[in-house]
Amino acid sequence: MNVPTIQFADVIRHGDVPLDDPAESYHEASRLYPSTAAAALPGLALIESDPAVYASVQRSSRRHPHRTGIDLPRPRPLRTRLDRTLARRTSRAPKRRAPLPLAAVSSILHRAYSAHETPRGARRPVPSAGALYPLELYASCPAVEGAPPGLLHYDPFGHRLEALVDRDVHAELGAALSDPAAIEEAALVLVVTAVLWRSRFKYGARGYRFALLEAGHLAQNVLLACSALRLPALPLGGFFDRRLDAVVGANGVDEASLYVLVVGGRERG
Repeated sequence: MNVPTIQFADVIRHGDVPLDDPAESYHEASRLYPSTAAAALPGLALIESDPAVYASVQRSSRRHPHRTGIDLPRPRPLRTRLDRTLARRTSRAPKRRAPLPLAAVSSILHRAYSAHETPRGARRPVPSAGALYPLELYASCPAVEGAPPGLLHYDPFGHRLEALVDRDVHAELGAALSDPAAIEEAALVLVVTAVLWRSRFKYGARGYRFALLEAGHLAQNVLLACSALRLPALPLGGFFDRRLDAVVGANGVDEASLYVLVVGGRERG
């Protein structure tokens, strides 16, 4: 059977893509050229010349130590071969609601974005442009043992979940998704946001590209940790931005939602 080859150019030609397509305009505006690199990277000289600014960016994260929360247990080693973990990694929603131990949440968040001190300063287990770490993690824990309902925020320096909202936000998260059924049986839902100024003050328009790349790195760490723990996990990009921003308290400009990750408990049988 002959399968016709569809060229991307044909799709564009017959589609309804405007000449001033915002995606193309942004991509062009965020390009780097040798002649414009200095102007396009406005914060580079500031960081290199001011030790206080450099020290500040090493600690970038929202922190709420005054709020009640959960000190996560010490994460256990993941005793598994990388090739097996990669081979087992699949994207799938939980089939049924199963409890998720707090120790598993600790392991996932530790591999996702926890901060650790190195001779070069605080670092996290993902590549980050300029080590600026613009991302934030929010959690809803409908079936996590020992976790309260509501919205929690992950503190990567204290390895702690901080309570931001007391009411159960699981239904609100579902209403913010294009497919609410994807989280119906979830034990844990993670929302990844970016505080965009953390990257943009140094990298200008290109900082948005870097934030998206970093969100992908973080998501893969979550998915691989879930694979090692034999937990179902599903990454989601289909959401209504303003609704999801409202759930986590982001204003959509300085901080915006980028990704949703659904994790289930261990399924037996």
